Amino acid sequence: MTSDDTHTPDGEESDLHAATRAFQRARSSGVSAAGTSSGNSSGRTSKKRSKPFGTRAGKSGDPTLMSTALAEFLSHQGWEDDAARAGLSEHWREIVGEDVAEHVHVESWNDGQLVLRADSTAWATQVRLLTASLLERVRAALGPDVVESVQVKGPQAPSWRAGPRVVKGRGPRDTYG
Repeated sequence: MTSDDTHTPDGEESDLHAATRAFQRARSSGVSAAGTSSGNSSGRTSKKRSKPFGTRAGKSGDPTLMSTALAEFLSHQGWEDDAARAGLSEHWREIVGEDVAEHVHVESWNDGQLVLRADSTAWATQVRLLTASLLERVRAALGPDVVESVQVKGPQAPSWRAGPRVVKGRGPRDTYG
């Protein structure tokens, strides 16, 4: 038993030292983490990677703007719609204004159709009348082809279903006097 093993439970320190020594031996012998020689003595040519993000096609040494690199990355991953949805939710107050954002919320967004939910029928009616200008503002903020239509829904009525079994009929009456 060494002095290193006395202060750690179950010899974890000795396992760490063994792993460190094995790594140092592998590094000094010229073996990389992938198991190939760092000198490339096998005569194989290294496989060239495709164009890395953030570089232009002809000028690989020139830096690009962060926004351009991020747009390329999102496009390559297919995340443009998800990023636009996140941007809409995050900037909803700036896009529509404080008053409208207080009473109208984004409910869903599928295949270019933006569905909004209003707190009251009066707000739903007002936003329906302003749909054209609202759509114009959203397109200005997110891009012209992101949102194709806007649907505004009023407040959702409460559900009177309390359990898994339901009695057929017209529902509760005379509940509110």
